[in-house]
Amino acid sequence: MSLNGWTPVRARPSGGELIVEWRWIGDASFREPFFAETVQSALARPFSLLFPRETTLDELEEVEPGLAPSGFVLHMSRCGSTLVTQMLAAVPEFLVLSEPQLVNDVLRPPGTDEERARRLRLAVGALGQRRTGNERGYVLKLDPWATVDLPVIRRAFPETPWLFLSRDPAEVLVSQRRQAGMQTLPTVVSPELFGLDLVSAAKMSFETYGAIVLGAICRQACANRDERALFLDYRQLPGAVLDAVVDWFGLDCSADERVAMQAVIGRDAKDPSRAFAPDTRAKAEAATPELRAAVNEWARPAYEALPGS
Repeated sequence: MSLNGWTPVRARPSGGELIVEWRWIGDASFREPFFAETVQSALARPFSLLFPRETTLDELEEVEPGLAPSGFVLHMSRCGSTLVTQMLAAVPEFLVLSEPQLVNDVLRPPGTDEERARRLRLAVGALGQRRTGNERGYVLKLDPWATVDLPVIRRAFPETPWLFLSRDPAEVLVSQRRQAGMQTLPTVVSPELFGLDLVSAAKMSFETYGAIVLGAICRQACANRDERALFLDYRQLPGAVLDAVVDWFGLDCSADERVAMQAVIGRDAKDPSRAFAPDTRAKAEAATPELRAAVNEWARPAYEALPGS
């Protein structure tokens, strides 16, 4: 099956199977901070907006195999993961996809670990299609709550290196307090992923629930640590990207490509139109006593148990 120029963007259940929606992206590069931004830009074109294609998930077995993933990026959120992917994406020959919805859509439906791993292999392969033919690396950044799926991810890709990025949970939660991520909203991302039910989660303060979520993410990352795992903290960025991540993922970079990656450092990762401004001190000062108490009870022990934290 030829779907050259088409990109799978999401999947939905229908009649007992998963239907994958494709949109025409052409050879557009995924240089925006998030996968969804590139897709949204493509939808500004009438053809892309009005004429999607659909396949079943099983039909992805007939699609020409894409690149094998060079590495997965997992993270606590608000901890420098976008900086990492933006630096890697500065090399045109690296296909870097940041939090594509399709991955979450194939992992969430119930099934055995083997079935979910099969779905994931198909989705990652379809997302990894070559756009220009010159690609020589493929990095996939997953949603923050994907750490709960690490057993399935490792089952599907046992030889693929992975990175887990962390940051002081008080600083992360201050950022989430200002602009909530989906995982901190129990009506958006199921609290069952973090060991809670919706009724209990709905009664908690934002600080308590957010700290529980951060602690659960860290515990899952630590519990699934293996020889393919690299743990880094926000304090080690950006230097660790060139010093550790590139080699860990087996990505060859020329001197000029390293210069291009370094040029990203001076810009805000989520909004490259702005200069980067360090915010560690400001976030520490903005942490309220209630937030610090919640973090110390529910998140900090798991964070401090991470390698290198």
